[in-house]
Amino acid sequence: DKGAGYVRAQIQSKYNIVSFHATGLGDRAVEDLVGQGLFDGFIDLVPANYGEYLLGGNRASAPDRLEAACKRGIPYILLPCGFDMLSCGPIERKDKNDPLWTSRKLAERTLFIQDAMRVQARTSAEELATIAKAVAEKLNKHTNKSLVKFIIPMKGFSSLSVEGGQLYAPEIDRVFVSTLRENLDPEIETIEVDAHINTPEFGQAAA
Repeated sequence: DKGAGYVRAQIQSKYNIVSFHATGLGDRAVEDLVGQGLFDGFIDLVPANYGEYLLGGNRASAPDRLEAACKRGIPYILLPCGFDMLSCGPIERKDKNDPLWTSRKLAERTLFIQDAMRVQARTSAEELATIAKAVAEKLNKHTNKSLVKFIIPMKGFSSLSVEGGQLYAPEIDRVFVSTLRENLDPEIETIEVDAHINTPEFGQAAA
């Protein structure tokens, strides 16, 4: 929320802004409305549910996530927020041979347990590479690639993966960055910011 607030503060005097929460319904709604041509640009702060579509997770999106702005050819600014975790609660799934927990061996990972219902598992380097390749494939289909920017907060993709955070693992996050760069069309700019996502510095870069 802080990161989104910093972005809004920078651009709200110039643009009419509509915010959507990245909780499933919001993601589907914004993709639909962007696809209808109702927006001139899309800042996609939390595309985490596309990662969970690929890997499994409570926030999994529809397969066409990340496609609307690419098809419309409008400015599209993305961040990797949420790719650093899988939403896998409630915690009781851990002891019930749950398919997600067993297939991805989540019980062996670093977990952030906010409460019994809200549980986040740290994504692995291999999983982040999978996400990065799939994201690049989507973005490479944009009809005007010079309008696509992928902005990377090098000191943390979310509040949980900053230094001191429960899911802090910068060496894993760097796998996403390198894989994304290897697979993105050269016309698509990646911008690295020496800050974490919930800072004014990063909000300024996104704006």
